[in-house]
Amino acid sequence: MSRPRYYTYAEIDIPNLIFNLNNIRKKVSPAKVMAVVKADAYGHGAVEISKALVKEGVDFLAVARVEEALELLEAGIRAKILIFGSLFQDEMEEAFRAGVRISVTGVVDLEKVKKSILSTGKAAIVHVNVDTGMGRVGIPYAEAIDFIRKLASLENVRVEGVYSHFSTSDERDKSYSYLQLERFKKIFEGLRGEKIKIPFIHMSNSGAILDIPESYFNMVRPGVSLYGYRPSSKTSESIPLRQVMRFITHVSAVRRVPEGSFISYGRKYRTERETSIVVLPVGYADGYTRAFTNKGYVVIKGKEYPVVGTVTMDQIMVDIGDDDIREGDEVLLWGDDRNSGKSISLTELAELIGTIPYELCCAVSKRVPRIYRYQGDR
Repeated sequence: MSRPRYYTYAEIDIPNLIFNLNNIRKKVSPAKVMAVVKADAYGHGAVEISKALVKEGVDFLAVARVEEALELLEAGIRAKILIFGSLFQDEMEEAFRAGVRISVTGVVDLEKVKKSILSTGKAAIVHVNVDTGMGRVGIPYAEAIDFIRKLASLENVRVEGVYSHFSTSDERDKSYSYLQLERFKKIFEGLRGEKIKIPFIHMSNSGAILDIPESYFNMVRPGVSLYGYRPSSKTSESIPLRQVMRFITHVSAVRRVPEGSFISYGRKYRTERETSIVVLPVGYADGYTRAFTNKGYVVIKGKEYPVVGTVTMDQIMVDIGDDDIREGDEVLLWGDDRNSGKSISLTELAELIGTIPYELCCAVSKRVPRIYRYQGDR
């Protein structure tokens, strides 16, 4: 059976992923790398991405939920996996049975850990999440030393790591990030001289990897940067990155319309001249958000064209003027156009509509096939 041809798809470039990983490693060496593959590897496909990363020798994989960890294990991926999220009692027990590392994110987790050890007969390998100013989950930094002591004293508990998370590392002003960093460092000053040995200390997310080398400790957690995107335009470009996803569609129809024609729902775009409108078979059901209405742009044959009218569930419209564009022509929604050398930066595209690249790549829906490109593929 021949492989079906897809007209709207996301091409995932594994060599670009490895390029990003290697450049991150060069920047943070000798710190180890915990690759963040939560949310289906930010929309890129967690199983295939994780297989590629494990093949390259990454030290840890990180997910947000227990079912994400189980998906990787069921796919035959053998790696150290940490769950970031807070867990309900039954989820924690499931994680213990699977041999997955968990995050301890609150004082109530002490009892959950004890119960999980008793009910499963499994030892616990935990990383303590310390809230140094994120204000989400985590042990308050002022209570962290005492909490770590209590946790480490429990039978069959191994405190393998302690970590925190930056709130503003993707902003130009890093003063709050440095305040968080100082709070985090004081925890280890307080534990100095005690018998508690913590193998892994980690705080750096993508923004900090780019701009706050003091936060590397002995492990870093690249997420969005692994996939080739800066967290925002306010971070530096201190690491060369290549976009891993190319979001592609093809022209499905071309229409010539007169001046004064309304395009799409709500009459939000009116042509100012006779022009050609092309229809593309992609819409918000695929992850091309409605926020791109009259704001987005695409690349066809190396040239940028505006998205016009309201983005609909399954289709968008583009004004091509008098250019010779035909049914079946390839259209770049974001990523790099290998034919022309043009690119659409997901970070810049996100900021155009007041969001972040994370949201856009995570939103690419399951009806969009992921096609993986490996070394040597054309």
